[in-house]
Amino acid sequence: MEKINDLRELLKHELNDLYSAETQMIDALPDLIKSATSKQLKAALSDHLKVTQSQKTRLDKVRKLLNDEKVEEKKGFFANLFSSKEGEEHCKAMEGLIKEAHSLTDEDMTPEVMDAAIIAAAQKVEHYEISSYGTAKAYAMQLGLVEVAQLLNATLDEEYAADDSLTVLAVGKVNLDAGATKKIPVHKSLQASAAPVVKKTPAKKTTNKKSSTGTRTAATSKSATKNKKTTR
Repeated sequence: MEKINDLRELLKHELNDLYSAETQMIDALPDLIKSATSKQLKAALSDHLKVTQSQKTRLDKVRKLLNDEKVEEKKGFFANLFSSKEGEEHCKAMEGLIKEAHSLTDEDMTPEVMDAAIIAAAQKVEHYEISSYGTAKAYAMQLGLVEVAQLLNATLDEEYAADDSLTVLAVGKVNLDAGATKKIPVHKSLQASAAPVVKKTPAKKTTNKKSSTGTRTAATSKSATKNKKTTR
């Protein structure tokens, strides 16, 4: 691995890592879909497989914007011939998460509990990708790469939405089928796709309480002084 000298090169490294992560996830999702028994979970994972494939295509576009194709050309024909379909990097973090998911599906579980375990494994992946895409977006913004940041943000929104949909499915059905004793109401914010929450700053109220209180205090003070003079 070549020395990373600046933020742009670090961004390229992060994107290569994400490309590997998405490639590994595309290979792993079919097995998770096969292991799931809930029709809703199978559908959710199948939808996310399609989304992941489009995210990988989006990463291709991002990498071209950063002129990664020129780097590949410099490596020559034989380097490209023996390169992995994941690209230049191998994401060890995703490899570990997928191994953990496979170890769960190899366990002896009831179908309902297996579905709950698959959701947990899938959400660990989502949280890793949310963190990674968020970091890459921050680098792109810092470097003034507006189009790159927008493309990464599109994927980031999809990852948040996928995570929220899995939470709704887990809390609303799968965990209950697995033997949960109490149903926890799903928060309204999780019933729709993730969207940025804009906090409204309450308007400052202007009242005359302070001034009127001050006037009364002054009047009382004058009255008290006048009474003292009269007493003397």
